[in-house]
Amino acid sequence: MLSSTDRAGVLFYPELFRHAHDAYEAFMARQEQDLPGIFAAGDVHIPVVHVESDYLLPLRHGDSVDVTVTPARVGATSFSIDCEFTDAQGRTAAKVRSVHVCIDPASRQAVAVPATLRERLMVCMAAAQRLQDS
Repeated sequence: MLSSTDRAGVLFYPELFRHAHDAYEAFMARQEQDLPGIFAAGDVHIPVVHVESDYLLPLRHGDSVDVTVTPARVGATSFSIDCEFTDAQGRTAAKVRSVHVCIDPASRQAVAVPATLRERLMVCMAAAQRLQDS
């Protein structure tokens, strides 16, 4: 997974965002939310409007990393996604949070999170909370 390193031999910081986005797209596919199909239908676009990260441990080329994707918040027109990168020893190496806003493609104005997407995100968020509480 990790292939784009800087001169120090660690993951070059913008690459973390690329890997987080790839994990987000895979997560959405598992939730039966076909992002290319949603965009092709033309009813809604879901751009990223904010992203932040914390680097806790260096990630190097060839490292085995697991990525856990969890909805963090679902609002009226937006939602946040957390991605946690865990190394082979089970340590959190990095965290990424992205905020996505649903917009009308023509007007570029915020619109409600589609009902099916909202439902899927809420179910995943509740399941993650139950795991965290146990």
